[in-house]
Formats: sequence, C-alpha cells, structure tokens
Amino acid sequence: MSLIHQALVFDSATAFLAAAVPFVTEGVHRGDSVLAVTSDENETLLREELGADAGRVTFLPASGWFDSPGRTLDAHHRRIDALPNPTGLLRVLGEPVWAGRDSLETSEWGRYESVMNVALADARAWLMCGYDTRSLPAAIVDDARRTHPALAVGPQSEVSSAYADPASYYAEQNQSLMERPAHDVELLPEFTDMAAVRQFVADHAVSLGVPAERLDDFTLAVNEVATNAIRHGAGRGEVRLWATERRVICEVVDQGSATDNFLGFLRADPQAGQGHGLWIARQICDLLEMRTNGPGTTVRLHMRRE
Repeated sequence: MSLIHQALVFDSATAFLAAAVPFVTEGVHRGDSVLAVTSDENETLLREELGADAGRVTFLPASGWFDSPGRTLDAHHRRIDALPNPTGLLRVLGEPVWAGRDSLETSEWGRYESVMNVALADARAWLMCGYDTRSLPAAIVDDARRTHPALAVGPQSEVSSAYADPASYYAEQNQSLMERPAHDVELLPEFTDMAAVRQFVADHAVSLGVPAERLDDFTLAVNEVATNAIRHGAGRGEVRLWATERRVICEVVDQGSATDNFLGFLRADPQAGQGHGLWIARQICDLLEMRTNGPGTTVRLHMRRE
C-alpha cells in the first residue's frame, strides 16, 4: 500500500457529502482508522449522513490538527504507527485551516501539502483534503490541484492534470526571506558552543514575546539547529532574535551548504544516531524556514507570541 492523497474541491454541501460519505463509510466498514477533521458545519452534515456509523469515526477540531506543518505531519506518522489492523489504513478527511493565515503561513501550508506526497509515500494512509471554493481564495484552490496527485469527484478519483513534482514545488516556495527589521534585533555575532546559544535565547526570547511556558521548547529547537550549524557549517555561526506582530523569530546563520530537499520534513530512522535535529525543530516551532544561498545556510525558527 502506498499513500493516496486527494483534493476534494467542492462548492456545495451536496458536493462535499458526495465524496466524503463514501470515503468515510468504506473506511468504517473495512475497519480502517478514520479521522474527520473538518469545519464545524461539515462535521454536523457528516454526522447526520453517517448515522450510527458516526460513532466509529474520530472527529477532531481542525484548529488543533492543523496547528503547524511539522506537528501535523508528525500526527499523521503517530496515527499510522499505531494502526491496530495490519491491513488497515489511516483515513483522514481533512479541511486545512486557511482563514487568518498570513502570506508566509499560507506558503508553508502549501509546501506541507506537497511534501506529504514524499514524507508519507509508502504509508498506509488515504488522505482526502477538502477545499471549499465558496470561501477560499482561488489561488489556494488552484494550488491544491498542484499539491495533490488526485482529485476526489464524488465517489470516484481522477488524476490531477495540474499536479507538480514535489521537489519542483518545494523549490518554488524558496523565495527570498523577508528582510530583517532595521532595529530591535538581538545579535549573538559568533557562537562555537551550545551553552552560549542557549543563554542568548534565555536572555531575550521571553521579553520579545515567547510564552514563558514555551521557552524551554524554543531553546531546544534553536539548540538543535545551532548544533547542525557547528557540525556542518565550519564549526561556528551567528544567531539573531527579533519579534514581529505575530511571531518571535530566531535566525541561525552558518557557512555550510544544505543541498537536500525536504530537510526536517522527512522523519529520520529512530535507530539512527543523527539526522533528527531539524525534524525535532519542526515539531516544536510553529514555522521553520531554511535557505541555502551559495556558501551559507540560514534557518529561521518562528514561535507565536503570547
């Protein structure tokens, strides 16, 4: 079994239910693990249509499931790992949350949808992702056709002619990083050990807006990225911290070059002694950006402010 990843583009309750109900019902009757992570309105419709079968579906709030790209990807892995039936699937009927996202968040969630095709390529999973054309911008709906290999049309599936190779799509999203602010940036001009980095984050992150209860996590994420900088970036790097209206950003810069695609999106072998740092950082942070420009790599870790 390999991943099935479909976009369900709909413009009415009827169109939504025509694809969603057969997808969920078949899964319930096969003994699959079925999750419905939709809007409140569509959850109500689905429960009414499913009747008694609704009791065999796990309904989750979309705002919690689609919290950050890294954590959502990890949540899929955890559910797949826990499948009780050796022939069963994880079926997720989801509606990614787009309302209230800024342009960076929208871009990174599009990247997530594309990377899923690689990160879960061999997984026992069938994901049907809903896109409501009545409320979503046309650009997001068009992008869904590029990030999903297949489209759900009623109970049928058809190939998406607009589907883009994930590596090409990933590269498209690597636009230039937003410029740093001219003022109010804290700088650690050079580090060669982790203690200095951890102390720098501890000294400034909370005053910039990182919630106190998330400071240890944020420090761990920065530590993982800075460790990579020392290992792969000539043994040293620099760190900056600043705040925007929405997030606190920690930037780690080194002189190494990261050439692999999907860094931090592909889960390392649990038995491997290394390769876990960026994966861990993506689980902790709300967003993570990574760019390599010639000699030098920049990683930005984003944490939502209080």
